[in-house]
Amino acid sequence: MKRTAAIVSLSALLITAGCSDSTPDSGGKTDPNDEKQASAAVVKAFAAGWVKAWAPDGKPTEAAALTDAPATFGPRLDDVDSALVAQSVAVTPQGEPNCTDGSNCTQELAVEAVLRGIGTMKWTSTATAVKTGDAWKIKASGDTIYPGLGDANYLKRVRTLPARASILDRTGKPLTSNRPVVIIGVASGNKATAATYAAFTKYLDVDGTKLWNRAKSSPAGQFVDAITIRAEEWDTLRPKFANLPGVLTMGGTQSLPESSTFGRSVIGTMKTATAETLKNAGPTASTQDQVGTTGLQYSYQQQLAGTPGGTVTLRDGKTKMAIKEVFKQEGKAGTPVRTTLDTNLQRYAEAALATSKLPASLVAVQASTGQILAAANGPTATNYNRAFQGHYAPGSTMKVVTSAALMGTGLTASSPLTCSNTINVFGKTFKNYDGLAAYGAGTMEKALNQSCNTAFISQHGRLPADGMTKAAAMFGFGQDLKLSIPAYGGEVPAPKDDVAEAASMIGQGTVTASPLQMAMVAGTVKNGTALKPVLVPGKDPAGPAAAALPPATANALRTMMRTTVTGGTAKVLAANGAVSAKTGTAEVVSNGKVITNGWMVGYRGDVAFAVIVEGGASGAKAAGPILKNFLTRFK
Repeated sequence: MKRTAAIVSLSALLITAGCSDSTPDSGGKTDPNDEKQASAAVVKAFAAGWVKAWAPDGKPTEAAALTDAPATFGPRLDDVDSALVAQSVAVTPQGEPNCTDGSNCTQELAVEAVLRGIGTMKWTSTATAVKTGDAWKIKASGDTIYPGLGDANYLKRVRTLPARASILDRTGKPLTSNRPVVIIGVASGNKATAATYAAFTKYLDVDGTKLWNRAKSSPAGQFVDAITIRAEEWDTLRPKFANLPGVLTMGGTQSLPESSTFGRSVIGTMKTATAETLKNAGPTASTQDQVGTTGLQYSYQQQLAGTPGGTVTLRDGKTKMAIKEVFKQEGKAGTPVRTTLDTNLQRYAEAALATSKLPASLVAVQASTGQILAAANGPTATNYNRAFQGHYAPGSTMKVVTSAALMGTGLTASSPLTCSNTINVFGKTFKNYDGLAAYGAGTMEKALNQSCNTAFISQHGRLPADGMTKAAAMFGFGQDLKLSIPAYGGEVPAPKDDVAEAASMIGQGTVTASPLQMAMVAGTVKNGTALKPVLVPGKDPAGPAAAALPPATANALRTMMRTTVTGGTAKVLAANGAVSAKTGTAEVVSNGKVITNGWMVGYRGDVAFAVIVEGGASGAKAAGPILKNFLTRFK
């Protein structure tokens, strides 16, 4: 059975004048009466047929037809291909034929077979060409394929996988290790019943209908895998499947974190290889391998997996005992991937998100380095990393950037700004979030503390058309983050008009950001310079993402974010130490309805953070308690 794509290479046989007595006017055609020339031609054609036979979905027909026993040699050639799991083969005739008489010639064949999932096996066999009547044929012997095969012996391949290397935290502690798993599936055909497939759907969240279709279309006697779960999970579920027909299981190990939810969207997941994931897994991967499908497990699949090893033995056809080992390749262990994640902070982030009833994400970074300490999505585990990839309107958390933009025009934290109920910009009416009553006269610092939209928008005329875009760039917006896993660096397009500019000042309109980017904004305030986020040191770009903020601007923002906690909308964090923060509420349209997402960004010490709650009433009410829970767990 053919299993993989092939790269075919066949070296042409050069027949020199020294091995041929053909007449000068023969036109290069084979002279059937010249045994060397005739035998060389049939060996060359046989080599080409062999290459085609071991190509994907290839057939041995062409090679077998050139032998003196096509009916037996064709299946023999095919069986050796299947035994070796050959991905491709190059067969090259060597030297000149050696003819003992006018009817018998031999010629060596140099064979290089790429064994799928192991490497290249090389050997030399001998093709014997015999003249039968007026035609030359290859003697149908197993030795033509591999020396020593004869009529009954066979080749047996064994492939060995090194233990998968671990993904490590910032201290070198393993985030993943090889743990016992159970691969659950069904027998091909119709052995499983409707009740069996219903149980897969109910207890394992597997689409029973799709599994049934796969089982029905698979060759007889095959194990059709459905899902891989931890061994302890299967121990709990085993009684549910004990009496159902057609259920099959296989034991194994898989590189897994401490729980099925821990760091899932960052660390990633593993599954049996598919055509798509095989491409990423490299040339030594096999369709039976467990390979990374998402996150770091996918990005660093080849580094973590290492290189498989393997052996091929020649075995006695009667006793099945090994005659000799004819090929061996040592495997090479994978190399761990060290990340910037902090194991404890990751646990704390996930525990905090577990308290939410709505989809939420939390990112924590080290403000002084840009290194990512924790990234979690909750309250249930998901492969989609909203924390890094989400495109969200940042709402009023963007007022940190807006404040910096206005300071660039000459305003200060104490500059007077009036907070009204509404403000009209060229026919568009903007209002404050529902919990804020207009307080009239105030300062920019108070506008940030109380998150007054109208106060900030009243200053839109001070900004040039690209004012918000340039200010956002000072905080790292708009860059290709080039992390080891996909991440979004936010976007603040130049507004098309004054209305769009006003919307961007309060984090609405065309402004979008990920929770990771907003954590970096908070980190920029603390650090004074925007940094590039780093997840895998040495692999992800590091260092400044922009020029340093003006010192006066950075100092003012630090004070304004701190007073937002001590006397503003982020006071829910007032008992959690020297925290500086900014809340945000962003209006978005979801399924045709306007909902609000609740945000909070900030920092304490060298840890900067961002939390978003999808559908949260406000930053203070939705994101605040999650962040308080997170900050309470560590000092």
